[in-house]
Amino acid sequence: MMRNQTLDLAALQSLVTVVDCDSVTTAAARLNYSQSAVSMQLRRLETQLGTPLLTRTSRRIELTPAGVEAVGTAREMLRQNAELQAKLSARDVGGRVRLGIPADFTTYLPRPLARFAELYPRAQLEVRTELSAVLVERVRAGELDLAIVTRQTNSPGGSRLRREPLVWVGAPGGAAHQYETLPLAMYPKGYCEFRSAATARLDAAGRAWRAAYESQTFAALSSPVGVGLAITLAIPSMVDKHMAILDPAACNLPELPKVDIAVHRSPGRTSKAVACLDELITTEVAPGTT
Repeated sequence: MMRNQTLDLAALQSLVTVVDCDSVTTAAARLNYSQSAVSMQLRRLETQLGTPLLTRTSRRIELTPAGVEAVGTAREMLRQNAELQAKLSARDVGGRVRLGIPADFTTYLPRPLARFAELYPRAQLEVRTELSAVLVERVRAGELDLAIVTRQTNSPGGSRLRREPLVWVGAPGGAAHQYETLPLAMYPKGYCEFRSAATARLDAAGRAWRAAYESQTFAALSSPVGVGLAITLAIPSMVDKHMAILDPAACNLPELPKVDIAVHRSPGRTSKAVACLDELITTEVAPGTT
Protein backbone atom coordinates (compact mmCIF):
# COMPACT_ATOMS: atom_id res chain seq x y z
CA MET A 1 0.00 0.00 0.00
CA MET A 2 1.24 3.49 -0.89
CA ARG A 3 1.69 5.64 2.22
CA ASN A 4 1.06 9.29 3.03
CA GLN A 5 -1.29 9.95 0.14
CA THR A 6 -4.43 11.98 0.58
CA LEU A 7 -7.47 10.18 -0.78
CA ASP A 8 -9.35 12.02 -3.51
CA LEU A 9 -12.88 12.94 -2.40
CA ALA A 10 -14.01 12.88 -6.03
CA ALA A 11 -12.82 9.28 -6.32
CA LEU A 12 -14.60 8.38 -3.09
CA GLN A 13 -17.77 9.99 -4.44
CA SER A 14 -17.42 7.93 -7.61
CA LEU A 15 -17.02 4.74 -5.56
CA VAL A 16 -20.13 5.48 -3.52
CA THR A 17 -22.15 6.43 -6.60
CA VAL A 18 -21.12 3.27 -8.48
CA VAL A 19 -22.28 1.19 -5.53
CA ASP A 20 -25.57 3.08 -5.23
CA CYS A 21 -26.25 2.81 -8.97
CA ASP A 22 -24.88 -0.75 -9.31
CA SER A 23 -23.40 0.45 -12.60
CA VAL A 24 -20.35 2.41 -13.70
CA THR A 25 -22.24 3.73 -16.72
CA THR A 26 -25.17 5.04 -14.67
CA ALA A 27 -22.84 6.49 -12.04
CA ALA A 28 -20.82 8.30 -14.70
CA ALA A 29 -23.98 9.86 -16.11
CA ARG A 30 -25.12 10.97 -12.65
CA LEU A 31 -21.73 12.50 -11.89
CA ASN A 32 -21.38 14.02 -15.36
CA TYR A 33 -18.12 12.12 -15.95
CA SER A 34 -17.12 9.82 -18.75
CA GLN A 35 -17.26 6.10 -17.98
CA SER A 36 -13.51 5.82 -18.49
CA ALA A 37 -12.89 8.65 -16.00
CA VAL A 38 -14.91 6.88 -13.31
CA SER A 39 -13.13 3.58 -14.00
CA MET A 40 -9.76 5.35 -13.77
CA GLN A 41 -10.72 6.94 -10.44
CA LEU A 42 -11.68 3.54 -9.04
CA ARG A 43 -8.44 1.92 -10.20
CA ARG A 44 -6.39 4.75 -8.70
CA LEU A 45 -8.28 4.44 -5.42
CA GLU A 46 -7.65 0.70 -5.31
CA THR A 47 -3.96 1.32 -5.99
CA GLN A 48 -3.76 3.87 -3.18
CA LEU A 49 -5.49 1.53 -0.74
CA GLY A 50 -3.56 -1.49 -1.94
CA THR A 51 -6.57 -3.77 -2.30
CA PRO A 52 -9.47 -4.45 -4.69
CA LEU A 53 -12.69 -2.75 -3.69
CA LEU A 54 -15.08 -4.08 -6.32
CA THR A 55 -15.62 -7.33 -8.16
CA ARG A 56 -17.41 -7.15 -11.50
CA THR A 57 -19.54 -10.06 -12.67
CA SER A 58 -21.54 -10.33 -15.86
CA ARG A 59 -24.68 -9.16 -14.06
CA ARG A 60 -23.67 -6.76 -11.29
CA ILE A 61 -20.97 -5.04 -9.29
CA GLU A 62 -20.20 -6.40 -5.82
CA LEU A 63 -18.09 -5.05 -2.99
CA THR A 64 -15.14 -6.95 -1.61
CA PRO A 65 -14.82 -7.03 2.21
CA ALA A 66 -12.35 -4.15 1.93
CA GLY A 67 -14.80 -2.37 -0.35
CA VAL A 68 -17.60 -2.61 2.22
CA GLU A 69 -15.36 -0.93 4.79
CA ALA A 70 -14.14 1.66 2.29
CA VAL A 71 -17.67 2.63 1.21
CA GLY A 72 -18.81 3.08 4.81
CA THR A 73 -15.84 5.31 5.56
CA ALA A 74 -16.24 7.15 2.26
CA ARG A 75 -19.84 8.01 3.05
CA GLU A 76 -18.80 9.46 6.39
CA MET A 77 -15.96 11.47 4.81
CA LEU A 78 -18.33 12.83 2.16
CA ARG A 79 -20.89 13.68 4.83
CA GLN A 80 -18.33 15.58 6.88
CA ASN A 81 -17.08 17.36 3.77
CA ALA A 82 -20.62 18.41 2.87
CA GLU A 83 -21.30 19.53 6.43
CA LEU A 84 -18.15 21.65 6.55
CA GLN A 85 -19.03 23.32 3.26
CA ALA A 86 -22.56 23.85 4.51
CA LYS A 87 -21.40 25.53 7.71
CA LEU A 88 -19.07 27.86 5.83
CA SER A 89 -21.69 28.84 3.26
CA ALA A 90 -24.77 28.90 5.50
CA ARG A 91 -24.92 32.70 5.57
CA ASP A 92 -25.54 32.74 1.82
CA VAL A 93 -28.38 30.20 1.91
CA GLY A 94 -31.94 31.49 2.18
CA GLY A 95 -35.29 31.55 0.46
CA ARG A 96 -38.11 29.07 0.06
CA VAL A 97 -37.61 25.34 -0.45
CA ARG A 98 -40.64 23.24 -1.42
CA LEU A 99 -40.31 19.53 -0.61
CA GLY A 100 -42.84 16.79 -1.35
CA ILE A 101 -42.95 13.41 0.41
CA PRO A 102 -45.55 10.68 0.90
CA ALA A 103 -46.86 10.85 4.45
CA ASP A 104 -45.58 7.36 5.14
CA PHE A 105 -41.96 8.25 4.30
CA THR A 106 -41.52 10.73 7.12
CA THR A 107 -39.42 8.11 8.94
CA TYR A 108 -36.62 8.78 6.46
CA LEU A 109 -36.46 12.50 6.84
CA PRO A 110 -36.53 13.89 10.41
CA ARG A 111 -32.73 13.93 10.70
CA PRO A 112 -31.87 15.63 7.37
CA LEU A 113 -34.72 18.11 7.79
CA ALA A 114 -33.59 18.94 11.32
CA ARG A 115 -30.01 19.34 10.11
CA PHE A 116 -31.19 21.59 7.29
CA ALA A 117 -33.07 23.84 9.73
CA GLU A 118 -30.02 23.96 12.00
CA LEU A 119 -27.50 24.71 9.25
CA TYR A 120 -29.62 27.13 7.20
CA PRO A 121 -31.85 29.13 9.53
CA ARG A 122 -32.56 31.70 6.80
CA ALA A 123 -34.12 29.08 4.51
CA GLN A 124 -37.89 28.57 4.64
CA LEU A 125 -38.79 24.90 4.26
CA GLU A 126 -42.30 23.97 3.08
CA VAL A 127 -43.27 20.26 3.11
CA ARG A 128 -46.21 18.81 1.21
CA THR A 129 -47.44 15.22 1.62
CA GLU A 130 -49.28 13.43 -1.20
CA LEU A 131 -49.13 10.17 -3.11
CA SER A 132 -45.92 9.57 -5.04
CA ALA A 133 -47.47 9.84 -8.52
CA VAL A 134 -49.04 13.19 -7.61
CA LEU A 135 -45.77 14.50 -6.20
CA VAL A 136 -43.91 13.64 -9.40
CA GLU A 137 -46.44 15.69 -11.37
CA ARG A 138 -46.04 18.58 -8.93
CA VAL A 139 -42.28 18.56 -9.48
CA ARG A 140 -42.65 18.43 -13.27
CA ALA A 141 -45.06 21.36 -13.13
CA GLY A 142 -42.59 23.40 -11.06
CA GLU A 143 -44.85 23.43 -7.99
CA LEU A 144 -42.24 21.56 -5.92
CA ASP A 145 -38.46 21.81 -5.90
CA LEU A 146 -37.82 18.24 -4.72
CA ALA A 147 -39.90 15.13 -4.08
CA ILE A 148 -38.92 11.89 -2.35
CA VAL A 149 -41.14 9.15 -3.78
CA THR A 150 -41.56 5.49 -4.52
CA ARG A 151 -40.51 5.09 -8.14
CA GLN A 152 -43.65 4.30 -10.12
CA THR A 153 -44.08 2.29 -13.32
CA ASN A 154 -46.26 5.05 -14.76
CA SER A 155 -43.97 7.86 -13.59
CA PRO A 156 -40.36 6.67 -13.86
CA GLY A 157 -37.25 8.79 -13.59
CA GLY A 158 -35.60 10.59 -10.76
CA SER A 159 -32.42 9.43 -9.04
CA ARG A 160 -32.51 6.33 -6.86
CA LEU A 161 -31.73 7.03 -3.21
CA ARG A 162 -32.13 3.52 -1.89
CA ARG A 163 -33.82 0.20 -2.64
CA GLU A 164 -36.20 -1.35 -0.14
CA PRO A 165 -37.79 -4.82 0.03
CA LEU A 166 -41.56 -5.04 0.06
CA VAL A 167 -43.01 -7.29 2.77
CA TRP A 168 -46.43 -8.69 3.58
CA VAL A 169 -47.80 -7.36 6.86
CA GLY A 170 -50.54 -8.65 9.16
CA ALA A 171 -51.56 -8.70 12.79
CA PRO A 172 -49.32 -10.60 15.22
CA GLY A 173 -50.88 -14.05 15.39
CA GLY A 174 -53.59 -12.96 12.93
CA ALA A 175 -55.38 -15.25 10.47
CA ALA A 176 -56.43 -12.88 7.69
CA HIS A 177 -53.89 -14.46 5.35
CA GLN A 178 -55.72 -17.79 5.69
CA TYR A 179 -58.99 -16.57 4.18
CA GLU A 180 -59.91 -18.12 0.84
CA THR A 181 -60.30 -14.63 -0.62
CA LEU A 182 -57.49 -12.54 0.79
CA PRO A 183 -58.69 -9.25 2.36
CA LEU A 184 -56.23 -6.50 1.46
CA ALA A 185 -55.73 -3.02 2.90
CA MET A 186 -54.22 -0.97 0.08
CA TYR A 187 -53.61 2.40 -1.43
CA PRO A 188 -56.03 3.54 -4.20
CA LYS A 189 -55.77 1.79 -7.57
CA GLY A 190 -53.55 3.47 -10.14
CA TYR A 191 -51.53 5.49 -7.64
CA CYS A 192 -49.33 3.03 -5.82
CA GLU A 193 -46.50 0.73 -6.85
CA PHE A 194 -47.09 -1.33 -3.69
CA ARG A 195 -50.62 -2.23 -4.78
CA SER A 196 -49.62 -2.99 -8.37
CA ALA A 197 -46.80 -5.27 -7.21
CA ALA A 198 -49.05 -7.16 -4.81
CA THR A 199 -52.08 -7.70 -7.03
CA ALA A 200 -50.03 -8.70 -10.08
CA ARG A 201 -48.24 -11.39 -8.10
CA LEU A 202 -51.40 -12.62 -6.40
CA ASP A 203 -53.10 -12.93 -9.79
CA ALA A 204 -50.09 -14.77 -11.22
CA ALA A 205 -50.17 -17.18 -8.25
CA GLY A 206 -53.90 -17.77 -8.64
CA ARG A 207 -54.64 -16.38 -5.17
CA ALA A 208 -58.06 -14.70 -4.88
CA TRP A 209 -58.13 -11.28 -3.22
CA ARG A 210 -60.37 -8.32 -2.57
CA ALA A 211 -59.75 -4.68 -1.71
CA ALA A 212 -61.21 -4.66 1.80
CA TYR A 213 -59.82 -1.26 2.86
CA GLU A 214 -58.45 1.62 0.82
CA SER A 215 -56.71 4.80 1.97
CA GLN A 216 -54.02 7.21 0.82
CA THR A 217 -52.06 6.79 4.08
CA PHE A 218 -50.51 3.77 5.70
CA ALA A 219 -51.59 5.03 9.11
CA ALA A 220 -55.24 4.51 8.12
CA LEU A 221 -54.53 1.10 6.58
CA SER A 222 -52.61 -0.11 9.62
CA SER A 223 -55.67 0.01 11.91
CA PRO A 224 -57.63 -2.85 10.28
CA VAL A 225 -54.40 -4.73 9.67
CA GLY A 226 -53.35 -4.45 13.32
CA VAL A 227 -56.60 -6.06 14.54
CA GLY A 228 -56.50 -8.89 12.00
CA LEU A 229 -59.15 -7.73 9.53
CA ALA A 230 -56.80 -7.57 6.54
CA ILE A 231 -53.21 -7.80 5.44
CA THR A 232 -51.22 -5.19 3.60
CA LEU A 233 -47.74 -4.66 2.25
CA ALA A 234 -45.09 -2.14 3.18
CA ILE A 235 -41.39 -1.53 3.45
CA PRO A 236 -39.92 -2.75 6.76
CA SER A 237 -39.37 0.71 8.25
CA MET A 238 -43.14 1.32 8.11
CA VAL A 239 -44.01 -1.71 10.28
CA ASP A 240 -44.58 -0.91 13.96
CA LYS A 241 -45.02 -3.12 17.03
CA HIS A 242 -48.75 -3.57 16.38
CA MET A 243 -48.07 -5.42 13.12
CA ALA A 244 -45.98 -8.39 12.03
CA ILE A 245 -44.06 -9.16 8.85
CA LEU A 246 -45.46 -12.35 7.31
CA ASP A 247 -43.39 -15.19 5.90
CA PRO A 248 -44.61 -15.65 2.30
CA ALA A 249 -43.84 -19.37 2.19
CA ALA A 250 -45.65 -20.09 5.48
CA CYS A 251 -48.65 -17.92 4.57
CA ASN A 252 -49.13 -19.06 0.96
CA LEU A 253 -48.28 -15.61 -0.35
CA PRO A 254 -46.11 -14.73 -3.36
CA GLU A 255 -42.68 -13.20 -2.93
CA LEU A 256 -42.64 -9.44 -3.41
CA PRO A 257 -40.09 -7.32 -5.31
CA LYS A 258 -37.92 -4.51 -4.08
CA VAL A 259 -38.93 -0.92 -4.76
CA ASP A 260 -36.81 2.13 -5.41
CA ILE A 261 -37.03 5.25 -3.31
CA ALA A 262 -36.10 8.10 -5.64
CA VAL A 263 -35.66 11.86 -5.59
CA HIS A 264 -37.24 13.96 -8.35
CA ARG A 265 -35.90 17.43 -8.96
CA SER A 266 -37.61 20.39 -10.54
CA PRO A 267 -36.45 21.02 -14.12
CA GLY A 268 -36.26 24.74 -13.39
CA ARG A 269 -33.36 26.70 -11.97
CA THR A 270 -32.30 25.32 -8.58
CA SER A 271 -31.51 27.70 -5.73
CA LYS A 272 -28.61 27.17 -3.37
CA ALA A 273 -31.02 26.30 -0.57
CA VAL A 274 -32.65 23.58 -2.69
CA ALA A 275 -29.25 22.17 -3.63
CA CYS A 276 -28.22 22.07 0.06
CA LEU A 277 -31.36 20.20 1.09
CA ASP A 278 -30.93 17.82 -1.85
CA GLU A 279 -27.40 17.01 -0.75
CA LEU A 280 -28.39 16.50 2.89
CA ILE A 281 -31.20 14.14 1.95
CA THR A 282 -29.03 12.18 -0.46
CA THR A 283 -26.28 11.83 2.13
CA GLU A 284 -28.64 10.68 4.87
CA VAL A 285 -31.02 8.45 2.91
CA ALA A 286 -28.81 6.76 0.31
CA PRO A 287 -26.71 4.70 2.76
CA GLY A 288 -29.64 2.30 3.12
CA THR A 289 -29.36 1.21 -0.52
CA THR A 290 -29.19 -2.55 -0.96
